[in-house]
Amino acid sequence: IGAVTAQQRAYASSVGVNIPTSANAVYPGFGGNVAQALRPFPQYGRIIDILESEGESEYNALQLKIDRRFAQGFQFGANYTFSKLVQNASEDILGGSPLDGVLQNPYDLDGLKTVSPSHSPHVFVTNFLAEIPFGKGRKFLDKGGIVNAIFGGFQVSGIFRIQQGTPLVFSLDPEPDGFLELAGIFGRLRPNLTGQPIALDTRTPVPGDVNGVTPGRFFVVNPAAFSAPPRFNAAPAFLVNGAVNPAYTSYYSDPTRFFGTAPLVNTDFRSDRFYTADMSVLKKTRFTETVFLEVGAEFFNVFNQVLFLPPDTFLGRQEGALGNINRTNSNFGAEGFTARLGSAGNRVVQLRARLVF
Repeated sequence: IGAVTAQQRAYASSVGVNIPTSANAVYPGFGGNVAQALRPFPQYGRIIDILESEGESEYNALQLKIDRRFAQGFQFGANYTFSKLVQNASEDILGGSPLDGVLQNPYDLDGLKTVSPSHSPHVFVTNFLAEIPFGKGRKFLDKGGIVNAIFGGFQVSGIFRIQQGTPLVFSLDPEPDGFLELAGIFGRLRPNLTGQPIALDTRTPVPGDVNGVTPGRFFVVNPAAFSAPPRFNAAPAFLVNGAVNPAYTSYYSDPTRFFGTAPLVNTDFRSDRFYTADMSVLKKTRFTETVFLEVGAEFFNVFNQVLFLPPDTFLGRQEGALGNINRTNSNFGAEGFTARLGSAGNRVVQLRARLVF
């Protein structure tokens, strides 16, 4: 806001706000900057709390689990978890979170309470182990010697996991005003929602500024679903014909309108579901009671699944007073994809041998 004019000081006084002067400064050397005076610690610049001991979380879950061991060396297990994690705290021990940079107003702890942006409410995991019924003591080829050495001792195992995608965090840059910086906060704003659907079916026409469609996906993020909150420094003129402009007063009557109203975390539109499938084949050949050889192959991402990354959710830069967004990020709404293991996106096969004696 910078230096305060006499008219602004008079207007502030008329609504019950006394702006400090150098004579009654909040700290020695204060030069009349309103934004600095209103900061929690006006004698300092922006403060970043990395390990602040504040916040709470609530986790509730329903877990279903079954484990069964059958005869002839077969076992099976399955686990399903339905849960919800609500928090206004950090996601890890260092205070990191997907919400970093878009908290918007850290002085409103109730407004920061939200579903965790890294939480998957539905998780299903299943596993199995099966000993192949060939060789000595088995149903087929129940012989010792060379027959057992070749056909006996095989087992196959696998573990499969599928879980719902994580919710998304949409944000935009408050520049060039630096509105959050005025209050000593570093970060981005949340957008407003326009009421249009966030997800667009790619079989219908797509707005031109969406950066294409990732193979295998059937929807993209709709940029028209978002608008920017009003800019803090885009108010009408302060004085009109020597008097305070009522439009100016109205513009600043509700300071919260300069914050975005979209949910901090959007749970209606999520990243792609996460799926893994790993298997292994093991051959055990016993030479004596205490000496045996294990030869195995392990298959990571056995079905060659592609992992779709969450879509880019940075909208761009706030511009103008009418909710316009300067879409400086041409990748908004686009998804990347990567291999689960390995740079080429293929399954990874690992061979191993172990002699036990």
